[in-house]
Amino acid sequence: MIGRRRVMSAAVGLFVAAVAIGCDDRSGSTAPAPGGAPPVTTAPITTGPATTASAIEAVATQPATSLMNINGHLTVFPPARLRLESDGQNVIALLYSDDPREALKSNYTGNSFYLRMVLDITDPEKLPDATWTYTAPSSGDREADSPYGVFLGGRKIALQPFKVNARFRVEGDAATALLMGNFQVLDDTPGRGPAQVLPVSAELPVKIDADSRASK
Repeated sequence: MIGRRRVMSAAVGLFVAAVAIGCDDRSGSTAPAPGGAPPVTTAPITTGPATTASAIEAVATQPATSLMNINGHLTVFPPARLRLESDGQNVIALLYSDDPREALKSNYTGNSFYLRMVLDITDPEKLPDATWTYTAPSSGDREADSPYGVFLGGRKIALQPFKVNARFRVEGDAATALLMGNFQVLDDTPGRGPAQVLPVSAELPVKIDADSRASK
């Protein structure tokens, strides 16, 4: 069982690395990491404060990609967007990748993410003060059909939040979502052991939906 789990973990790591390299090859040039981080590397992304100038510059230029560090591999995604809604008590933040139309096709092999965060604020204007903390009740509490998570290679590999936190940095019209924690790999193989858990971190410049701040 331990040997199988190690093989699975290694396979996920190799898949993530292949996806990152593949995206880099197609672009013809390496996209700069958010917050002034170096080009694609296996070093973890820092989620510490970045300079105001670098944060504003990252959003002002509307980068064509987003980057997540997954299990030590910097992986490329479409640009990030943020929609703020309300459930009547709390602000709900929907953090998602701005996927191309091709993502609707069954043969799509790109990466995507879609995360729903119940924030500890009641007013969207207080986004800089908001935090999101999520802990799954148990490693076995998984929703195979859940639309929320991080998806690699189309939906070949799905990662669901296990123990994750997020916060937001806002400077004028520039916003950045800071994400850090562990995600579990979905594996429905009969007789599997505990779900594999991978570290994920990201510093994502986000475009806030134009009408989302009006939702209260």
